[in-house]
Amino acid sequence: MELDPRSLVVAGLMDAALLGVIALVFASREGATRTIGTWGAAMVTLAIGLGGVAAQGVVPDLVSVALANSVIVGALVLALRSLRLMRGQTGRDALGWGMVALVFVLQVVFLDVLPAYRARVVVISSAMALLFARGALVLHPEVPEEAQRSFRFTEYVLWAAAALTLARAASAFHDRAYGLLAPGMLRASTFLFYISAITSATLGVLWMQIQLLQRDLVRLARVDPLTDVLNRGAFLREFEREVSRAEREGGTFSLAIFDLDRFKLLNDHYGHPLGDQALKAFTEILQGAIRKHDVIGRYGGEEFALLMPNTDEETATRVAERVRREVESRGIEVAGRRIELTVSGGVATFGLDGLDWNSLLSAADTAMYDAKAAGRNQVVSASRRPPGRAAMA
Repeated sequence: MELDPRSLVVAGLMDAALLGVIALVFASREGATRTIGTWGAAMVTLAIGLGGVAAQGVVPDLVSVALANSVIVGALVLALRSLRLMRGQTGRDALGWGMVALVFVLQVVFLDVLPAYRARVVVISSAMALLFARGALVLHPEVPEEAQRSFRFTEYVLWAAAALTLARAASAFHDRAYGLLAPGMLRASTFLFYISAITSATLGVLWMQIQLLQRDLVRLARVDPLTDVLNRGAFLREFEREVSRAEREGGTFSLAIFDLDRFKLLNDHYGHPLGDQALKAFTEILQGAIRKHDVIGRYGGEEFALLMPNTDEETATRVAERVRREVESRGIEVAGRRIELTVSGGVATFGLDGLDWNSLLSAADTAMYDAKAAGRNQVVSASRRPPGRAAMA
């Protein structure tokens, strides 16, 4: 049984239109990104181009050949834009739109000026292959581990489409037919592959977007959005894991609590935006002053917790003191003016000052307030607390 190429083009048209509408509906939902909306627009544009191709013999060749093929290339440029947006790149593509214009001009030339069906096939196939390859290259660089499979799947679909399209260009020199819709296994197989590629690539894009959204949801559940460190809940889970490890292996670890000095006055005098800037500046300093295996969490407000695995009281106090000195020396810059920023800290060690979160937190918190009572801008170890305590902000 021989498949009719025109029927396959219509099937591809319906497939692209349906996938485009699904993508646009998905994009209209709250929280969706521009990626899916742009991909949906690309699929609808592709359906329009395929509609022009299917109308060959019914409408003028200028529309069904030159314009329709150019619209198909434009649809691939939009699809490439979608992938670039997903990777956080600019959506501008002068090369892509230049290719659309060039394809239209060459299609007109090889249609009316120098009629050559094979040349038209080579032009459109080469342009499509280049765009497929560009899309695959956009997806190729390192991606988040959570979305690895979806990115690789879509990349491989695009590489396959590029390879087949180049093969189609090469086969044009041996094609005895003189029309895209002429009967033949070569054209029928090509259209069947493109229908599969359209569907697979769209599913791949949706899969990538879903996995990225899932990653963001997991991140929101774990990370403080302002400072980009663990929130309280996620930090407590890390703490429990460290307790379990220490009990199992007989090790130890330390906990430090930091509180920015006079933070309320900073907010009242300069405004909350500067307060937010101070919190972010402190976390950057903290991340730069600690070791790779240490864990930072925002305990609440201007208080931060630092979990230091395999660390005794003496080493933990040195780490906390290093953080304090770095904060004092750097401060924060506002409109070219340096504003002083200091921090007080308290350190508690597992086994020495407590055996669970409540006891260690209480010990570290009390030591931190002792540091404030002693004049702020210092670090106190819970095992070396000075007598007396006064709560200060």
